[in-house]
Amino acid sequence: MIDRELQEIAKIVYQKSGIYLQRKDWDKIKKFVEKKIEQKEARSVKDITSKLSVSRALINELLDAVTINETYFFRHKSQFDVMEREILPNLFREKAAVRLWSAACSTGEEPYTMAIVARMVMEKLKTTRTVRIIANDISQEALQKAKEGVYDSYSVRYVPRELLSRFFTKRPDGKYQISPEIKRMVDFKLLSITDERDMRSIGNRIDVAMCRNVLIYFDQQAKKKALELITGNLNRGGYLFLGPSESARGLVPNLKIVLFPGAIAYMKE
Repeated sequence: MIDRELQEIAKIVYQKSGIYLQRKDWDKIKKFVEKKIEQKEARSVKDITSKLSVSRALINELLDAVTINETYFFRHKSQFDVMEREILPNLFREKAAVRLWSAACSTGEEPYTMAIVARMVMEKLKTTRTVRIIANDISQEALQKAKEGVYDSYSVRYVPRELLSRFFTKRPDGKYQISPEIKRMVDFKLLSITDERDMRSIGNRIDVAMCRNVLIYFDQQAKKKALELITGNLNRGGYLFLGPSESARGLVPNLKIVLFPGAIAYMKE
């Protein structure tokens, strides 16, 4: 493949997903294209370029091959500590129903961690609330793994022992199955955070959203669009957590930085 062909594919991916594939990703794009041709799913580079222009599923499949889906339970734990100690207790005192959102949830570790934390807080407060967690991703493969809720020891390595025994069952093959009570709290959806129609389907009553370690793949324009759409779904006073290396500063005017012990969040004014 020549550079012009790779540039054209990267351009199509950006137009369809908002994700900017850089030159360092080109080897992975090339391997993906070559595999499709070898498996006779495409006749040529031109053929697969045409298919990418009209197939969201193929775009998502390419992104699966190029982007990194590395995640684990209680990743960036300080953010979950803030949810447990400050945000969720206040929400549970004020509201009978709370809506949480894991945007770009990958294989499900993040939304399931949100569910575990919510369950812990309810038990500490000796109360019951309706907690609905929406979790979306553009990867069908990742979402299928999330729905199965089966994880290896690497994914659960930071889960405290008492929570591991409470909310997981260890299987004969050594993997861990998330408990049904946690599984029932999460609703997985195939959606893109840069697609306006997809984001409208989330609804605009989210109390806490997490969109972590995905904006690093976006250029400034796509990042601004994604943040505007996510913010539009937050309640006034709702919180947004980003990855430690990501920032919404100067991109969305009605997001206010809130400094918590050990973590930064953004609150919708």
